Amino acid sequence: MNLLESYQQTYDYDTGNNLTHLSHQANSSTWQQTLAIHPNNNRGTETKQSASDFDTNGNLLTLDNIGTLHWHYNNTLNQLSKADQSNTTQYHVYDYQDNRVRSVAESDHQIQSQIDYLPSLDLSTNQAKQQSSTLHIGTHILSESSKDNTQNPNQTHYQLTSHLQSNTLELDDQAQTLSYEHYYPYGGTAIIAGKDKTQVQQKRYRHTGKERDNSSGLSYHGARYLAPWLTRWISPDSAGAVDGLNLYVYVDNNPLKYIDPTGHGVDTIIFDNFLDRINRDKTSELNIWIGDAHNLPDGIKLLVTLARSIDPNHIGTLVIENATVSILGNEQPDPYPTTDADAYSCIEDIMHGYNTGSLEAIKIYTYQNKALALIDNSASANGKFKGRFIGGEKWKNPRLEISRIKGNVLALVGATHLLT
Repeated sequence: MNLLESYQQTYDYDTGNNLTHLSHQANSSTWQQTLAIHPNNNRGTETKQSASDFDTNGNLLTLDNIGTLHWHYNNTLNQLSKADQSNTTQYHVYDYQDNRVRSVAESDHQIQSQIDYLPSLDLSTNQAKQQSSTLHIGTHILSESSKDNTQNPNQTHYQLTSHLQSNTLELDDQAQTLSYEHYYPYGGTAIIAGKDKTQVQQKRYRHTGKERDNSSGLSYHGARYLAPWLTRWISPDSAGAVDGLNLYVYVDNNPLKYIDPTGHGVDTIIFDNFLDRINRDKTSELNIWIGDAHNLPDGIKLLVTLARSIDPNHIGTLVIENATVSILGNEQPDPYPTTDADAYSCIEDIMHGYNTGSLEAIKIYTYQNKALALIDNSASANGKFKGRFIGGEKWKNPRLEISRIKGNVLALVGATHLLT
């Protein structure tokens, strides 16, 4: 019997990028969730807000049906009092750099479980004297091993991750599946399954490789805690508006593309790893295709960033749609005018061509000028492209043309290209 089914989730946001309504639709069940956003700030709760929902620093004080949160003076979460278990409390201890070093769950003044966090290693002990350890290699979790007070041998969980570093599959020493987990976009569990319920319940590191606290359901990201069911942080970014004016929004509401490993902003680790892999492989070339919509400032800015970050000897064919030239082969593109009068003329043409204002036109002109300077086939070690440049007129059939390029391809395209 197949219990899996398709589902659809719809998200509504306000003008401040706060999620206000989530609708889940499936054949077996349909449910909705509404968040109440304060009219004067971006603080959000599941129910109508009151003055006691947040402290003066903007830290959430109550999780509905879960418990009461207590914060340290430096805005670190140090205590959770359970709502359904009046004598149960979870404590967190941090070092001088605000990194969590110990978590203790206590009930009726008796320790139920304790986790100690060491460099690259976690040690966990529960009331039944069951012990487990988690080994970290870099940003990845290599394995989790558990041992109880019976004659059962150690059970090692080798964790395989998705492109977001989420732990989706756990294997044992014989490469047999222990558990499988699929996540909703903001980190909630859509499905988790395994042969042994006890083994599945031992899993602590989940969405984007972050630890999910069993007592609260919160994901610990270092500087902050994420509430997956709220799709937001429970405290503002202590670094300020480094990732936008909304200090509670998670990864710019784009969780299928970005991660936030520290709690301080959208991560660049995937991009950095991508650049490192290209530059490390001395035999590879990266071919770049930029779709027409990405010929705007953001797309060209990314092109400039790539050109400066990747060894020019590893750049192969460059394709930019809607370019001013059709094919350049070994020729260099015509440079932009250098006189003020000609520059003003170009900016005016951009204003009319893109139907935009002067400030946006200046951005487009600036980045296009930089991009054209980078597309220089005679260059080698000065951060410019080595390969060919092909304009939009040569790119009539994307599927056909992309198949002709050998090796690695980075394609920055719009949704319309998927239909061609």
